[in-house]
Amino acid sequence: MDLLIKNSTIFDGKGNPPFTANIGIKKDRIIYIGRDTFSARRIIDAKEYVLAPGFIDTHSHSDFTCLADPRMEGKITQGITTEINGNCGFSAFPMFGDVVERRLPELSSLGLTPWNTLKEFKVLIKKARPAVNFVPLCGHGNIRGSVMGYKKGKANKNDLKKMEELLNKEMLSGVRGLSTGLIYPPGIFADTEEIVELVRVVAIQKGIYTTHIRSEGDRLLAALEETVLIGKKAKIPVHISHLKTSGEENWWKIDTVLKIFEDAHKQGVRITADRYPYVASQTELSAFLPSWIIEGSKEDILKRLKSKTVRAEINDYLKNRGAKFLNSIAISEVASDKDKSIEGRTLGELTDLNRAANFICDILIRSNLYVDVIYFGMSEENLKRILLQPYVMIGTDASARCRDGITARGKPHPRGFGSFPRFIRKYVLDAGLSLQEAIKKITYLPAKIFRIKKRGVIKEGYFADIVIFDPSTIKDKATFKEPFRISNGIKYVIVNGVISVEDNEPTGKRNGRFLL
Repeated sequence: MDLLIKNSTIFDGKGNPPFTANIGIKKDRIIYIGRDTFSARRIIDAKEYVLAPGFIDTHSHSDFTCLADPRMEGKITQGITTEINGNCGFSAFPMFGDVVERRLPELSSLGLTPWNTLKEFKVLIKKARPAVNFVPLCGHGNIRGSVMGYKKGKANKNDLKKMEELLNKEMLSGVRGLSTGLIYPPGIFADTEEIVELVRVVAIQKGIYTTHIRSEGDRLLAALEETVLIGKKAKIPVHISHLKTSGEENWWKIDTVLKIFEDAHKQGVRITADRYPYVASQTELSAFLPSWIIEGSKEDILKRLKSKTVRAEINDYLKNRGAKFLNSIAISEVASDKDKSIEGRTLGELTDLNRAANFICDILIRSNLYVDVIYFGMSEENLKRILLQPYVMIGTDASARCRDGITARGKPHPRGFGSFPRFIRKYVLDAGLSLQEAIKKITYLPAKIFRIKKRGVIKEGYFADIVIFDPSTIKDKATFKEPFRISNGIKYVIVNGVISVEDNEPTGKRNGRFLL
């Protein structure tokens, strides 16, 4: 026996009542659950602690950072042992043509050089040995961008055929499904018909369709209806990324949102969602600009941003949104060294409505479009209602970062270090909700939805992905001002049988795998 965990209060992940038992681990598997004791190379006494399957981050963006710094401290220290990557239409493969050009600033900032195929990426992952298991989706943005570039317009039959062939190749290689980001180029230019045809390719391989829908605010309801329609037409499970009602003027829509899910379930559409436990989001600053500005190549966009005419139109657009809009957006990260001092500050602190267009265009140009922002625009009450839904899981919507090194930069969203402990502390334990149901949301349910075999449950013969935490002290510590703070209460994290975290701190042992 390599590892014996004694006296643990076990939540098996499937929502069953907890029980006390010992767990024996040999190599990468759980080989015993019961009351007997054995000699082992390492013995952990987990009395008064909770033992659960390793948490599964249903929505991650570590496609590049897991290579740049495979320690992945922000994820592993909050109990995450497996990530679903390739979300919002962006994945690590395929990357051809314009896609390489678009991703180059981010890759370069992380010390990475471009690759093209899944086969190449697999080699890089194996060499990096990331701390957390990697489950891949294929990004629609990568597929469309590799075939059509970032131009606006309907895909013709030849374009669609090429996209289908490229996607089918990725599905046959073992990716779990297709993701779309329908507010980002080039996904924003795809119509419903295009998505349906591509998703049918995924359905044949029994994959899943995940989506950052076309609108999470003003056109939220129509965007949800489109997603349900895609699920119906393609006869495929559908998963909504980071479900929200964004913007105070849209908070009232929550009842209708939940009704759409309820009706879809009655109609036989298998629809689920994920959410991070915060009322602020993070995305690219360019995502807030009118769609016509972000069409085409990077050079096209930069040229538009320098135009006085375009700036005048952006100025009118921002004035219609009002000063409150500027105050709700904080600069998270910029690529330009000249602008590093503005990270963590809101647009309202940095400029005013009369100068905002020029300010935004200038910082986008200096950072080669690579500017991330945090948007404070959601309802706490709606967040609680969303998290309570039995079909909603937890996702960080963050890339893996570390406290030092190449990924320790900017003022990223604290969800990258705190999502899962925050969910357990604030929205479960402090709210008096069922811990066994909460653990099911972050272990068994995502493993089932994304077809992750022999993980997400504490069971003999399953992989030894395990979290042991102290329910009396578990709590997130990361904040918007100090986002790189490790959470409290995570006593041990075990990945494929190896102890990767002990007493809140990483051990330095990395044992994640690429799960195709």
